[in-house]
Amino acid sequence: MRERKIFLSFAVLIVALIFLGISANAIAAIVKWSQLPSMEPMDGYSFSSETQVPSSVADDFLCKDGRPVIGLTWWGSYWNPTRGGVSYYPYPNSDTWGDPVPNPPGTVTGFVVTFWSDIPTGQGIPPWSHPGTVVYGETIPFSQVKETIYGTITRGSSVETVFQYDAALPSPFEQELGKIYWLSIQALDPNGDPIQWGWHESTDLWNDNAVQTGYSPYGWWDFLPGEDMAFEIKVVPIPTTLLLLGTGLLGILGLKRRSRLG
Repeated sequence: MRERKIFLSFAVLIVALIFLGISANAIAAIVKWSQLPSMEPMDGYSFSSETQVPSSVADDFLCKDGRPVIGLTWWGSYWNPTRGGVSYYPYPNSDTWGDPVPNPPGTVTGFVVTFWSDIPTGQGIPPWSHPGTVVYGETIPFSQVKETIYGTITRGSSVETVFQYDAALPSPFEQELGKIYWLSIQALDPNGDPIQWGWHESTDLWNDNAVQTGYSPYGWWDFLPGEDMAFEIKVVPIPTTLLLLGTGLLGILGLKRRSRLG
């Protein structure tokens, strides 16, 4: 219990450092789960996960390190659907599902990040494994998310631009070592019509398939055969690094205080 409180204190310190303008790179959070994006023409697609449609995608992961989660990286892309409205599935080419959009439309206002408990296969409805109850949920404003171009995928005459997203969690997520969790990432896109946003798939497959809500008439999580999503989970750095950062923070605050007194 004491160790948990110490790590949580370190996590709070990191969040404080971030809000004071110290970059996440300087903090050097530790990547403890990584599923990189697929950039293959016949493999790398994005799946609708946004409030505009509405829809949501989730993928499972194993907690291999009990330290609190403080940051995430994920990948996604935009497209303009061409088949009368919206498309929940990825587009194999511009003539079938939609035209990739090379530049962000600027309509996404943030992302809803949710961690869920795990319901294993055969222990609920639907019968495949899927998210259970919410154990953590935060909305990250787009102003606190770094969006950069990761790369492009060419399919015939269409080119999909894949974007990378980096963000610190507003508050740490205290995970439990050895447990399976689900992560869902949903874009807040109230005015994006007709441009959609989707979470990109990964080349790294682990455990069960990713799932998606939105198009099922039953309102449950439908599994995406052979698909996992692209994301990285970052935890609290080692205490020594944080102590050095904390000492630096106290020094900065001390200098500011002395300058005011002077």
